[in-house]
Amino acid sequence: MTQRRKIAIAYALAVPVVLAIVLFQHAALFGVSGFESGMSQSAEVAREAQTAATLLADADAQAQRPASPGEQETYKSTILQLRDVLMQLHEHAASEASLKSKCQALEPLVESQIASFQKRIDMAKKGETGKRGSNSHPGDSPNFMPEITKTLASIATSEQTRVEQQAESAARSVRLASAFTTYGGGLLIWLVAVAAFLLFHDEKARAWQGAERRVHTKVLEELPLGVSVTTDAGVILYANASEEALFGYKPGELLGGNANLLHALDKDEGKQTVNEILERLGMNKVWSGQLPVRKKDGTVMKTASWILNMETPGKVYRVFVHNTD
Repeated sequence: MTQRRKIAIAYALAVPVVLAIVLFQHAALFGVSGFESGMSQSAEVAREAQTAATLLADADAQAQRPASPGEQETYKSTILQLRDVLMQLHEHAASEASLKSKCQALEPLVESQIASFQKRIDMAKKGETGKRGSNSHPGDSPNFMPEITKTLASIATSEQTRVEQQAESAARSVRLASAFTTYGGGLLIWLVAVAAFLLFHDEKARAWQGAERRVHTKVLEELPLGVSVTTDAGVILYANASEEALFGYKPGELLGGNANLLHALDKDEGKQTVNEILERLGMNKVWSGQLPVRKKDGTVMKTASWILNMETPGKVYRVFVHNTD
């Protein structure tokens, strides 16, 4: 197999690997977003169930006290809040069958209990509560409180469990995406780095001529990853369009600059990262991780990055690859 055929195969493999990583990352992030939305809704349902239980207990206590005008207004306000919370709970339950059935069973129970409260208040106005005792329920006014409280507690518990399950699923999706990026990215980086190195190394550039070289160069330029090649001292020899856009530079503006100025590694944490990178590269391996990069306007952000050395007799070149998402 000729050298040109090998290079063509490397490019043919690099493009689908890039697309697979990008698509998988977007799918994972979309999944995490869905889990977060579900967690938010479940947490809201659990909160509403707990709020309804508290308001119901307040209404029960208010209905047992002698009804002064002020207390009557407080009771009415509590009932209005209770009905409003139950309405919101019913709306949130519309898309979940098991929760919807519980809410449908809950509604008539709550209304019956409110009717029982009102009957107790009416009896208190007539002075009957004083005869029976302020904390007793009339025999003809059934008490639905235990069943209502049990149902609300069941809703809150099931939704809290659902929140925990969705949190675990979101964390698992993030870990899977990270692992895929790390290991899939390793293969991708070698393919991209070799292509960039061969394209812009003087001794190897002669192996590519005419239309073939233009095609290879175009592929590298259009990769959705930032790629740059530097000397061992950090002088930038090449940066593709994605790399220039990531750092906010115009075409060709990075050439001749120092790669060290593009990475915010001047603090203690950064010095430790530099040592890790040098140790890894000294073992002829790829370093990968989150690297703080400094844009032209001074903004610092972290991005997934890969670094490796490409050696030739008497020379060492360094290839940087940055995730531009």
